[in-house]
Amino acid sequence: MQKDFDTILNRTFVYAKTIAKQFYFEWAANPQGCPAFDGEIVHITREGWDHIRHLRKRTKTDVMGRLFVLERAKKLLKETTLFQQHVVGTHKKQKVEYWIFEGIIVGISVKVIVRSIQNKPKHLLSVIKKGTIAHEL
Repeated sequence: MQKDFDTILNRTFVYAKTIAKQFYFEWAANPQGCPAFDGEIVHITREGWDHIRHLRKRTKTDVMGRLFVLERAKKLLKETTLFQQHVVGTHKKQKVEYWIFEGIIVGISVKVIVRSIQNKPKHLLSVIKKGTIAHEL
């Protein structure tokens, strides 16, 4: 029986990755301004895509959760006027800034991380599905 579930998981993962990749790179071709940054564009890069689907560090189900919330992450960055956290640090002697956004978009709690290195343009680094919000009936 386990073999059947593994097959389902693997096929679902391949399908989800294909659809999400198309969505992500269409978004990359037409990035939008973010009101929290006074309309500045958050670039959607290959680095962000690689970070989201980093299989050496994440399980397939974790990656699928991230892929499934890409559309919500786009909406959050397009509509939000505030970020929850701003962190400034260094990495390899370079200044690195992170902005963390969190919100509930269509019943799903989403976390989005935007990064800038050495004051260069901001880019999407990662997306995390935090959970589903239960609605009372």
